[in-house]
Amino acid sequence: MSDRRPVPLLALRGISKSFLGVRVLDGVGLDVAAGEVHAVVGENGAGKSTLMKIVSGGYAPDEGTVELDGEPRAFGGPRDAQRAGIGIIHQEFNLLPERTVAENVFLGHEPTRRGLVDRRRMRERTRQLLASVGETALPADAPVGRLSVAQQQVVEIAKALALDARLIIMDEPTAALADHEVTLLYALVRRLQEQGIGILYVSHRLAEVFDLSDRITVLKDGRRVTTTDTADTGADDLVRHMVGRELSHYYPPRAAPADV
Repeated sequence: MSDRRPVPLLALRGISKSFLGVRVLDGVGLDVAAGEVHAVVGENGAGKSTLMKIVSGGYAPDEGTVELDGEPRAFGGPRDAQRAGIGIIHQEFNLLPERTVAENVFLGHEPTRRGLVDRRRMRERTRQLLASVGETALPADAPVGRLSVAQQQVVEIAKALALDARLIIMDEPTAALADHEVTLLYALVRRLQEQGIGILYVSHRLAEVFDLSDRITVLKDGRRVTTTDTADTGADDLVRHMVGRELSHYYPPRAAPADV
């Protein structure tokens, strides 16, 4: 009987990237299965943002390959990545506040009928997408500028789903959320998992990483230090991998006052 793992939805192999002669990523590899939440953690400057931009088509790697369903892919830009089924939710939302939810969800690829935008179809499809992630109370005609931060985040995810995203990158998704909104995000992530959507979850908040993820990859100085099942590690181990020393050395004892 074969014990080979299924072909992952996404596989990064030997990804390297330099800027002005400075190596920002050095041979990084990881993979994401359909329906998996794979967290990526590391200190500032570890290379997380650069890696996510490579996955989402913002940068091309200098070395290495991005594979989808086992096939190497080269993206000419973010739109190529979107067409391949990769969506990214940035910390700063890319929404037009004066336009409606439906207009934002289908911005740039509005459904048409007889050469005109089919607004009825656009609103109905938006309601279906929102319902698929458990959001049934948000009106498709609501101006985005009047929504809460959590609701705007849902709109961003609906935008990705409207483009048939199979992998969604979440970059510090709770950074601007209130505590009660974080609970809503958790439920949203679970619904995406149930639909078989893979999630790359970038966060410095280890509590939510442990709550949500199936596996965790640690980056340090542009290199992958480790990838581990979430159930097999703890916060102290992650911090040790992130900073390269024990937690007790990361937070040294407070200095005693000098004698006078």
